[in-house]
Amino acid sequence: MSLIFSYKLWPSPRPVTPLRGRWVRPRPVVSVTLVGPKASRVQPALLDTGADDCVFPESVAAQIGIDLTSAPVGNATGVGAGPIAVRYAQVALRLTDGREFREWQGWAGFTAARLTVSLLGFAGCLQFFGAFFHGDREEVELTVNSLYPGT
Repeated sequence: MSLIFSYKLWPSPRPVTPLRGRWVRPRPVVSVTLVGPKASRVQPALLDTGADDCVFPESVAAQIGIDLTSAPVGNATGVGAGPIAVRYAQVALRLTDGREFREWQGWAGFTAARLTVSLLGFAGCLQFFGAFFHGDREEVELTVNSLYPGT
C-alpha cells in the first residue's frame, strides 16, 4: 500500500508566471513525527529528491531527548546556500497519510542554522521509498521498497 499526501500550498508574494499567475506554489510538504527517547515531535518537512539527508532544527533533538554532544558531524547544502553544519543521530521517523502508517529508524542531521522547513532527503527517508510526484494531481505517493527497515 502507498502513502498519499496532497501538496501544501505556499503563498507567493507575487503571481507565479509559470503557474499561470497562481498566488501559491504547491509543495510536497508532509508532517513527519520524530520519536526520541523522551518525547516525540511533529515537524513539517519537504520531501526533496535533491536533498542528500534528512535535516531538522537542533531544538527538535533537544525536545525529544537526543543528546548531540558527541554526535558525528557533517555538512548539508541546499540550493543557493553554502554548507551548513549538521550533527547526525539515529531517530525513529513516522509518516501517516491518515490511512497508512510507516515507522522506521533512520539517520537525521540536526542543525543550528535557520531552516524555512525541515527536509526529508535520500539518506534516512527516501532511500526506503519509491516516490511518485503527481504534478497534475498535486500529490506525492510513497511506496516502501526492499530497503525499508520498519513497520
